[in-house]
Amino acid sequence: MKKFVLLLTVIGMFSLQSASADDVVTRDIERLPQAAKNFIQKHFPNEKVSYMKIDKELLSTTYEVTFISGIELEFTKDGEWKEIDCKHTAVPAGAVPTKISEYVKTNFPGTFIKQIEKKKRRYEVELSNKLDLEFDMNENFIKIDD
Repeated sequence: MKKFVLLLTVIGMFSLQSASADDVVTRDIERLPQAAKNFIQKHFPNEKVSYMKIDKELLSTTYEVTFISGIELEFTKDGEWKEIDCKHTAVPAGAVPTKISEYVKTNFPGTFIKQIEKKKRRYEVELSNKLDLEFDMNENFIKIDD
């Protein structure tokens, strides 16, 4: 009986979360937080939005912007970037933290950063030569991730 009640409770929680999740797909860039709009204006001024997904969960909201070129950006509810994925082109130099950019230029000449993601305690960077690098939040190199 206890297992049955626990199962019903778990199912109820998932149902509640699913019902409260309110995802929106739009092209209206004005729905982004101001910091995200400023970031796009500064680093991607010539890109056109294909679509934008606003992913609302119980405790968080994220904004995923996809440009016609295929470049994808993800922002927090405050408009801070979480991920920049430029696919086959370089992430704009000004968008990459300085120490990370300098490390890549010094240690991997002839490559460029095509993706960068900000996690809770580290940055994950993918280079054009397919290497994945990890850096701490102070932008210090940690390791090559295989």
